[in-house]
This record gives sequence, structure tokens and C-alpha cells, in this order.
Amino acid sequence: MKSFASIAIVFLSCTVGAASGFHLPQSATTTNSASKLSMSISPSSISSLLIRGGAAAAAAEPVLQNYYGDALGFFGGIRIPASFLAGSSLAAMFIFKTKADDGELPKLERRVLGFYHLNSLLAFLLSLNTIATATVAHTAVLHGRFDKMAETAYMLMRREFGYEFITVRWSFLCSLFCFLGMIASRLLIEFDLLKKGINDGDTKNKRDIGLLVVCSLGALATHLLSYVNQNLWCWHSLIGMTIYLGKIIIKRAFVEARPLQIVSVGLTAASAFYVTKLGLREMRGETEDVTS
Repeated sequence: MKSFASIAIVFLSCTVGAASGFHLPQSATTTNSASKLSMSISPSSISSLLIRGGAAAAAAEPVLQNYYGDALGFFGGIRIPASFLAGSSLAAMFIFKTKADDGELPKLERRVLGFYHLNSLLAFLLSLNTIATATVAHTAVLHGRFDKMAETAYMLMRREFGYEFITVRWSFLCSLFCFLGMIASRLLIEFDLLKKGINDGDTKNKRDIGLLVVCSLGALATHLLSYVNQNLWCWHSLIGMTIYLGKIIIKRAFVEARPLQIVSVGLTAASAFYVTKLGLREMRGETEDVTS
């Protein structure tokens, strides 16, 4: 009986040891855990996992930083290229005065000459507006009475210096495109690309060179305009930004009742009226010449 009992004890102990040491294969365990993980992730949480830091980073509150130096750098730095545009366009306005007084210019050359002077004037006014507004805004930043903390420097500028930020950007971009138009028209006039040549071959060469100038500068202008429209962030195009700035100016003039701003709006409207009037007069004069 003792031998039988000892054999039974040894058999039970081996059975218990085998049961406690039993494990599933590693591949089966990995497969089951992976399937459970894939079933537990919802499609909405997958997008959050793509963000650096996972769902915790996506749900975390944005970190506020001090962008005081960025505001100073923007208003101070943009004055440098704007000064170049202002100086160049100011000197260009007083060129071709003798040609402007010449009543025997061809119609096409006379129109291009008017386009040249209009673009030089607009480039000068817009770049000067950029310099003046950026200088005043730079002084306001130095004053320091605003909340310097924001998620990004762009959000700080839109929140604290909305009018100045938009005005400086819009004026500089528009002056740049006016400057390109001025350069194109000056090339056409300076090298007599709008006049007939000595013979047919010379005329064709001038026409081809003129088309080359227009196409090359037009390609640059459209490329820059496309890039600008893609990176305005708050507007789909420069036209939308222009409309938004116009609404701000109208509000500052008539809602906030700023007298000088009202005068500025009135003079701007008068300038647009006279530009349209001169253009219509030019077209009417051409029509009268054709009919006569």
C-alpha cells in the first residue's frame, strides 16, 4: 500500500507540473493579440494615430508661445523690398515724358505708354503704403501693449494687428504685380517693339521679340499669382483678400466714423472714376477715328 501511494503521489505531481508548464505557440499568441488589436481600433482613431504623438497629441491643448520677435521681424523686414519697389517706380514715372506729349504715336504704343505710367504710379503708391503702414505697426509692436502669446505667429498677427497685417501684405503683393506690368510695358516702348521695322523681316523680328517679352513676364506674373493664391491661408485668391480688405476700410471709415478715412475712400473712388473716364475716352477716340 505504501508503494502504491507513493506511485500515485509521483503521478499527480507530474500531472500538475505538466499542466502549469503548458504554453501556446508564440505565433498563435501573436496572431490572436494582433487580431484583437485590429478589432479594437476604430476608423476615427486611426487618423489620430497618424499624428506625431498619437491620440494623446491630437487631444492635447495647443501650446502657446511668445511670437513678439516674429511680429517685429515681419514689419521690419517687408520694408526692404517695398523700398526697392518704391524707389524704382518713382524714377520710372518721369520717363517718356516727351513721348507722352507726342500726338503722332501709334494707338497701340500710346495705350502701352498709358499702361506703363498707370502701373508705375500704382506701384509707387502701394509700396509707399506698405512702408508707412509697416513702420507704424512696427512702432505699435515696440509699444508692447498686446497679448504676445499665440499658437502661431500668423494667428498672433491676425488677432492683434489684423488691419496692418492684411494691408501690408496686400499692398506689397499688388505693388509687385504692378511693377512687373511696368517692366513689360517699358521694354516694349524702350526698344521700339511696337513700331514697324525698316522692312518686313525687321517688323517680324520686333513682333517676335515683343511677344517674347510679354509671354516671359506674363509667365512669371501668373506663376507668382498662382503661388500667392495657394498660400493666402484665409482666402481662396487675391481677389477675396481684396474684397475683405475693402470691407475693413469701409467699416473703419463709415461705421467707426473716421473723417480722414472717409476722405481717403472718396478720393480713391474719384481716382477710379477718372481712370475709367480716360480709358473710355481713349476707346471713343479710336472709334471716331475709325468711323471718320
